[in-house]
Amino acid sequence: MYIVNNIEKKSQYEVLSFLPLRVRENLANIDLSDAYEIHLGVDRPICICFREGRFFISDKGNLTRDIKKCKFLRREDIEKTVELITEASVYSLKDEMVNGFITVYGGHRIGISGSAVIRDGELVFLKDISSLNIRIANEIKGVSNKIISDITDGSTIKNTLFISPPGAGKTTILRDVSRNLSNMGFGVGIVDERCEIAGMHNGRSRFDLGVNTDVLSGIKKSDGMDMMLRTMSPQAIVTDEIGNNEDFLSISQMLRAGVSVITSIHGRSIEEIRGRKINLDSFDVFIILSKVNGAGTIERIIKR
Repeated sequence: MYIVNNIEKKSQYEVLSFLPLRVRENLANIDLSDAYEIHLGVDRPICICFREGRFFISDKGNLTRDIKKCKFLRREDIEKTVELITEASVYSLKDEMVNGFITVYGGHRIGISGSAVIRDGELVFLKDISSLNIRIANEIKGVSNKIISDITDGSTIKNTLFISPPGAGKTTILRDVSRNLSNMGFGVGIVDERCEIAGMHNGRSRFDLGVNTDVLSGIKKSDGMDMMLRTMSPQAIVTDEIGNNEDFLSISQMLRAGVSVITSIHGRSIEEIRGRKINLDSFDVFIILSKVNGAGTIERIIKR
């Protein structure tokens, strides 16, 4: 009833298929080509994030920063959106929802806020969902062209860490780095725990990941790297958002096996990361991203 099948296949418009009709109608006159997030909340106006900042949707369907001119969403709008993104089976995705997000077809990640259900001291479910944040996955071919020579000399791949705050384009760049390396003849293995880099659906990616790329989705990074090493013999493993000790232990194991690692971590500088007592000795190249001139701004490249 609520699904649209003829939406233009650009990422920004693809996400409209996950929205109920009443919400979609509010966006009918909005140019979403530069949007990267859509926020929905009970008793709140629709909020869209562009490079220029956050805008609301007015009651006339236009962009505004004046909240007094806005139409507010109802709980029914959020409930119907949840129904669509879970394909009417919230319970089947409860394990994903515990992480605070659901990844849908196309690699779009939908953050979820609501009431936590705690059992035996652990979060087991989110109920009474009150807000959603749709982070739009983008493919920008060539976005990594200017840094690919910092990552490889054509014969070897350097262990590379992207340091980036949320929303600064690290996943988009990782995706394009994978494509570039793969098309240069390197065997690339993407370990895609959150299903964002490759956006796999029914065994296919909606993105161009290159001709020599294998993807392992929906598995913990530490387990996935080990499995990828044993089964696909990659020359480089690409993954996203490392952080815990298991991730760093697995990276060390990959390096001992002669496999290069390209990954990312949330942060704003190498000094900040080191301040967390994280050992960065495994990496040869550090690329710091920001949003100063839009997502994907390269602030610094540091080489050992």
